[in-house]
Amino acid sequence: MKKEINENRVAMVKVRMNTADVAAEVKCLKRLIGMRCSNVYDLSHKTYMFKLVNSSGVTESGESEKVLLLMESGVRLHTTAYVRDKSNSPSGFTLKLRKHIRTRRLEDVRQLGYDRIVLFQFGLGTNAHYIILELYAQGNILLTDSEFTVMTLLRSHRDDDKGVAIMSRHRYPTEICRVFERTSALKLHAVLTSQEPDDGEPLKAHKGTTEESNTSKEKHDNRKGGKSAESKKSVGDITRTKQATLKNVLGEALGYGPALSEHIILDAGLVPNTKVSKDGKLDDDKIQMLVQAIEKFEDWLEDIISGERIPEGYILMQKKNLVKEHTLSEPDGSIQIYDEFCPILLNQFKSRENMRFATFDAALDEFYSKIESQRAEQQQKAKEKQVDSRIDTSKCREDNLAYYSLSILSVISRWKNENWKENRVQTLMKEVDRCVKMAELIEYNLEDVDAAILAVRVALAKGMNWEDLARMVKEEKKSGNPVAGLIDKLYLERNCMTLLLSNNLDEMDDDEKTLPVEKVAPIGTV
Repeated sequence: MKKEINENRVAMVKVRMNTADVAAEVKCLKRLIGMRCSNVYDLSHKTYMFKLVNSSGVTESGESEKVLLLMESGVRLHTTAYVRDKSNSPSGFTLKLRKHIRTRRLEDVRQLGYDRIVLFQFGLGTNAHYIILELYAQGNILLTDSEFTVMTLLRSHRDDDKGVAIMSRHRYPTEICRVFERTSALKLHAVLTSQEPDDGEPLKAHKGTTEESNTSKEKHDNRKGGKSAESKKSVGDITRTKQATLKNVLGEALGYGPALSEHIILDAGLVPNTKVSKDGKLDDDKIQMLVQAIEKFEDWLEDIISGERIPEGYILMQKKNLVKEHTLSEPDGSIQIYDEFCPILLNQFKSRENMRFATFDAALDEFYSKIESQRAEQQQKAKEKQVDSRIDTSKCREDNLAYYSLSILSVISRWKNENWKENRVQTLMKEVDRCVKMAELIEYNLEDVDAAILAVRVALAKGMNWEDLARMVKEEKKSGNPVAGLIDKLYLERNCMTLLLSNNLDEMDDDEKTLPVEKVAPIGTV
């Protein structure tokens, strides 16, 4: 049992981005500024793909440069070179994004303070719209106007204690995001001695400062994903109740999380698991070494946030032993799996096997794309194993011929029943798709539909009968009236008509255009 638990711990992979990851990725995405949003797709209810186009023709073939930007609420943000399956019918959230940011120019990409929140600005002035991606706790994706009033979002929540409401038609509180501040020796000394600085300045106990990158235990209303929003204890009180280590104390106090704190402590030549209690204080020499290590890391972080440096990327790998029935082509019966990514090679990982990338964005794309492919392979293997198990069960039953014959008859009967149900389900699904398509066409052409209905109602209100109305529509079509051109057929007995509508909003590329027109019927006129 212990061996299985240890293997599971080793196999855990990093799933969340910390503050340094977000800052590094934002710096990589600055190159997208100036490109226009061509389209938006939903890959799942939390993952969205933005197609950005640079019309200046910078590729070797002379075609417009195209970049696919992936956003997963609460998890990740990066461009991708890998093809992914898109949803056949866009969600309402996707349609809202398309309506307001498609064809708009990306004017800015920035991190709000140094929280795990990224802002994308499309358009300028009063016509600007913002896409806000939250990468902490349960995550969120929001669309706001130029005044940061929320127009639509994935998840609504509120914190009455802080007076914060992340809801539609409410202003997004950008002012509560943390501002990057360098750590002074006085503040560090106060943290380690569980006291406040002599100048009365409170400790840098930011809301939700801990970055729990490798766990899903993040609080619901936590701004950074490590401390409860209801907790009003000082950093010293929190760490003492846990009998915390030096790594945990720095992770909570500085807001960098355990992984970056361990990197800083090792850089100072200290032991991360050193116990920090009320009586056990560090001497001045060790504190000075920590100050220098923190200053070195914050120099790197400040250069990433406001400098010209483009961060590199690293992926850490580990070997995983495979059981015999799952062994692949590796001669030693093991495979390499990705379990960590970082924009700076952390000290605790320097002895491990790693891959280096020119940019952190490329590392993120490789990491998450490989994880997705491995997950798909595991699902396929699980299906194959289930099929093999069923085959083995069937072979065992061959010894009893009578039982086997009855089983075959039962299977045939069940198959016929399931086949009928499947045909029925397919018929109903086709009807649902047809109704959804009609509704989308009406929504895309709402003004034209209203104009056609109004024209018919006005004619009927003047006493015109349906036969005269049909002749009038035919004459108006010949004269080139666009409203009359939408009307396909009138139905006197049902007081409705059929319209010819086209979808001009769904796609922009030639290889993605829909059919020119579709019949939408019936539409009531009275």
